[in-house]
Amino acid sequence: MRTLKIIRMDGLVPYAAGYTRQLAEAEELYKNPELLAKLILLQHAPVYTLGRTTKKEHLLTLPYDEDDAPEGADKSYEREASTGPSPLASIPQRGEGNEAPEIVESDRGGSVTYHGPGQLTAYLLLNLKRWEIPIHQHLWNLEEAALRALAAFGLQGRRVEGMTGVWTDILDFGFPISDSTTQPTEGQSKIQNPKSKMAKVCAVGVACQRWMTFHGIGLNVDLDLAPFERIDPCGLGRKPVTSLSQLLGRPVAMSEAEEAVVKAFEEVLGTTNA
Repeated sequence: MRTLKIIRMDGLVPYAAGYTRQLAEAEELYKNPELLAKLILLQHAPVYTLGRTTKKEHLLTLPYDEDDAPEGADKSYEREASTGPSPLASIPQRGEGNEAPEIVESDRGGSVTYHGPGQLTAYLLLNLKRWEIPIHQHLWNLEEAALRALAAFGLQGRRVEGMTGVWTDILDFGFPISDSTTQPTEGQSKIQNPKSKMAKVCAVGVACQRWMTFHGIGLNVDLDLAPFERIDPCGLGRKPVTSLSQLLGRPVAMSEAEEAVVKAFEEVLGTTNA
């Protein structure tokens, strides 16, 4: 029997704490002979995470100084793919208070992204060999779960070749990436015939060690998107980002998103809820 165990972490979870929880749950899972997967649901405290393919130009206005990089850190930000999780390095920011988002190196694939309150992060842990799932199918499953979660809200998402994640079409009014689905306020020039363009609503990034998967999806539910303006999200040329609340034009409770995401993963994996 295929079983999916749901694990919820309350409050705003520091990135390192979420990562440590993944390692602990994965170690237990690795020793379990059953067809069991674990889905960790949480909201991270504000953090920028630098994946293995991050380049310096993807960081844009982040107050990062190479002199502050931890000893041994790859300052080129063009790191080779690793075989599995590596220790996280928290990079201090100069000239900002304690409330500033962390900047953290991560072992997941992909480039830089942002996590924060109002974004649902779902880490899917399973043994690919035991489940007989190749890594490309695992990535497809993550995207498929996000697509089905969007559909539960009446939204149509899509995959885009060469750009991992889930995208949706929005109207382009010529605003910054965090405001691309918002009508102009007084004093702003409105484009008379706004064009449809795609925006990312869900990011996907994974790592794998000893056949065990780590990381997963970051679904933008109802959050401040301004922090994305300080980076080139996922290193894709500053493509716009959006959220469920922007697309629906209403507040979206995290419980709504969690329910949709859990159901979607159960359908995709063909599991029962543990």
